[in-house]
Amino acid sequence: MALVHESFTVGTTPVLIAEIPEGNPSTEVKVVNDDNNTVYIGDFTVTTSGSDKGLPIKKDSIYLLSLNAEDKLYAVAAVQTTAYAVSVLYSRVV
Repeated sequence: MALVHESFTVGTTPVLIAEIPEGNPSTEVKVVNDDNNTVYIGDFTVTTSGSDKGLPIKKDSIYLLSLNAEDKLYAVAAVQTTAYAVSVLYSRVV
């Protein structure tokens, strides 16, 4: 397995922040928001409001999610975050 740690600048359109490879076992993904603005996570249709509103991650929050093989996690914000304010940490089979 390989440990993956990446940081992202999240804007007003969804950005891919984690992708679990085919054949990977169920994987815990930590998501951290270090920005003053709330970031929303979900699938590729995630938005900051309305029927596709994602799971909100507020400043200094750490969320632990379980994703399956071939799952993709996206993030979006109402206002662009500061550079590399959102981080993810997980393992994947290489």
